[in-house]
Amino acid sequence: MILTLVKYQKGDIMAINRRQAIANVLSQLNPLDAANRQQFMQAAQKEYGLGRDDYGKAYRTERTKRGLSEEAPRGEQIFATYPTSIRIRENLGIANPAGTEARNEMQMGLESTPAGRAGQFAGTLAADLTQDRGRSIYWLLNAIQAAGEVVTESTLGKVAPHLFETRPIINKATGAPIQRRDKQAAIAAGLIDPQTNTLRHGITLAGEGKTAEYREKKVPSGVLASLAIPTGIAINSGIGLMTPFGGQEGYEAVIQDPDDASKSANAVLEVGAKYIAGRTGNLLPYDEFRQVRPDVSPQEYAAYKAFKYDKPVLDLDMSDGDVGVGGGFLKATTDGIHGPEIQMLGRSLPVTTGVIPFVGALGGTVAGARYGKRPARDAFIGGMTGLGVSTVTGNIIEQERRNRNARANAPVTAAIDPEGPYSTY
Repeated sequence: MILTLVKYQKGDIMAINRRQAIANVLSQLNPLDAANRQQFMQAAQKEYGLGRDDYGKAYRTERTKRGLSEEAPRGEQIFATYPTSIRIRENLGIANPAGTEARNEMQMGLESTPAGRAGQFAGTLAADLTQDRGRSIYWLLNAIQAAGEVVTESTLGKVAPHLFETRPIINKATGAPIQRRDKQAAIAAGLIDPQTNTLRHGITLAGEGKTAEYREKKVPSGVLASLAIPTGIAINSGIGLMTPFGGQEGYEAVIQDPDDASKSANAVLEVGAKYIAGRTGNLLPYDEFRQVRPDVSPQEYAAYKAFKYDKPVLDLDMSDGDVGVGGGFLKATTDGIHGPEIQMLGRSLPVTTGVIPFVGALGGTVAGARYGKRPARDAFIGGMTGLGVSTVTGNIIEQERRNRNARANAPVTAAIDPEGPYSTY
């Protein structure tokens, strides 16, 4: 009986404490209180005034504290510097501690009062809406090539994070890392400018005060960027951007020859239009298309054109073989003229000649980066090897699919009578 009474008393006390805590928070959010309004407005104004450069600097500081290079995979970087995401994570208590520390040092950390936090979040949302912060994520991913590069970098960042790490620069005379206080050693090693103390490219200082260590990237930025070449080739080939002298098989050229729309009138301009602007030609009329793609029937050609130009807002019904979302932003079909394919903003990436080579190139890049003795070099070699093998494999699969389709579409004719008038026997 006594134990039960004690339990009830403890439960009552906890409930009272919770109610009191809630009441305290609500009182600090009361807009009728002048102090609350002032905290809200000051925090909102301060937050709205923070720009991309401020969050970018804080993120670079965070990565230095974590022993990483300033460069990060773009997918990770854009979300890690997206203020709305940062403030949500901070309020939920799940923000990266090094990032929280960096922002606090720059006096742009989470506000200490409920009214201040509310104002801070209001300022964040206002900036998001008026400064295109949220839309910048879309702009990063608004092309299938860019999306592929983000996937490649993000995968390497997760599977082979050592590519983005830094290492201390060792003083050959002492065998110890060179520190800020070792100015002459830093000058002798070419780490800083002797007159201005400006850091050489690729060099950062990690730590505080005179004991901060000079560090360098394990993999130079340009070399790191080149690891996306194999997957980039896979996607560019898959969507038809690697044909400088005309259109992809069955397609018009961008800069058309007056006598043959499938040929380019100017290879230099053709390359520029495809590489810089990402343009591709339209499908040839069926009479011309069938000359190079006899496996495709008129009905299949018409169905594919309907799929290509359809703009479904939300179609998740796979029963007809097509799905799509976002008014045509992202679509897919299981049986187009290229077989199964993904289409993003009008750019088609066939599974057999695009996705399979991309996956093979990415797998080879990751394997080389993770298991190679020289990660950057072996990642590139692995990526190109994976690209070559998977491209051949994808093309074999696609050719077999076309052969089957050609046989299925072949006209059925009556068998010749061996004793008939047209027999040669």
